[in-house]
Amino acid sequence: MPEQAAPGTEPAPPSAAGAPPVGEPAATEPTAAAPAEPEEVGAESARPSPAGAVLGVLVLLLGLASVLLVLLRLPIGPGRDLREAFGGDGTAGAAVGDCVAELPVVAGAAATSADDARVVSCAATDAAYSVVGRVRDAAAARDRSATGCRPYFRTGDEEYVLYRVGDDGDGYLLCLVRRANGR
Repeated sequence: MPEQAAPGTEPAPPSAAGAPPVGEPAATEPTAAAPAEPEEVGAESARPSPAGAVLGVLVLLLGLASVLLVLLRLPIGPGRDLREAFGGDGTAGAAVGDCVAELPVVAGAAATSADDARVVSCAATDAAYSVVGRVRDAAAARDRSATGCRPYFRTGDEEYVLYRVGDDGDGYLLCLVRRANGR
């Protein structure tokens, strides 16, 4: 039976055997009605923007810095905090009878920095000074006044005074004598 065309259209040529009917797309051709690959909704929004990433890192760093500051202020013993445990004031816990390692050489009444002063075992070879007195007097420490140590020194002692003033304004004096003095 011959194909008939609708009025106003040309008749379609006869199709080859096995080919789809005329007017229908071949199986390999994409159709307009075929759905495209599904896109993941929110895939773009899952990645942070560069500004958001920088802000996140800043918030993290500020949080870590805050925790560290709090930990460094926590007391770990009488008159001590974590700063001292991590190499801060090595003489903060010094008491009468303790020994201190060698300090910088000082001529006369001159003063010099002794930031690395530390308490050591009196049996250690680097034990150079004995603590004969400790004076908790922030004003004397700030003024570098050795008068607070006078009662602890004896005639003939090779006297040294170690001044310490903390960031919080608290301070003390350590009254030291050379171990060669027999004390």
